[in-house]
Amino acid sequence: MKIESVANTTTSTNTNRISAHTHITGLGLNDQGMVDTTSKCGLIGQAKAREALGVVTDLVVSQQLAGRALLLVGGPGTGKTALAMAVAQELSQHQASKLPFCPMVASQVFSREVKKTEILMEHFRKAIALRIQEQKEVYEGEVIELNVEETEDPLGGYGRTISHVLLGLKTTKGTKTLKLDPTIHDSLTKEGVA
Repeated sequence: MKIESVANTTTSTNTNRISAHTHITGLGLNDQGMVDTTSKCGLIGQAKAREALGVVTDLVVSQQLAGRALLLVGGPGTGKTALAMAVAQELSQHQASKLPFCPMVASQVFSREVKKTEILMEHFRKAIALRIQEQKEVYEGEVIELNVEETEDPLGGYGRTISHVLLGLKTTKGTKTLKLDPTIHDSLTKEGVA
């Protein structure tokens, strides 16, 4: 039995493909709106569909078709997603910022775990590039005072409610007094902060 070793071949090109259609850079049309066969847009075939979508992108850029929906219909594997990605890339070339492309699969919408409206809202947020961020400030130090400020019960009862918590911290840079939300009082008492 003869064993031969195979040399490793490494390529110097770095590919950054993230998903199936990240290689698509546009519709690949020339100035007359016809398919340019020498273009390296990432699409092959579908010449009539690409030319028709070129007319659509021109109408959107000229704001004659802006704010409308576009429905691409066809069987599986006919290139609907690739053409939609190409339209998004073409429209991004006419804007200052990149147009987000958010493909959606019907099985995501009709899921038992997540509501339909939640899935649709998530995709709408992606489409308009809305980012929900929460900022937190972290204070580190030794608790030197903890005062609970109470007020009369706003519902008219005989009891009192906590309006806010004053927390004094001693840090390496000095002392700091924080006025905190009353909901933090329960978590402070559970942790044994006194």
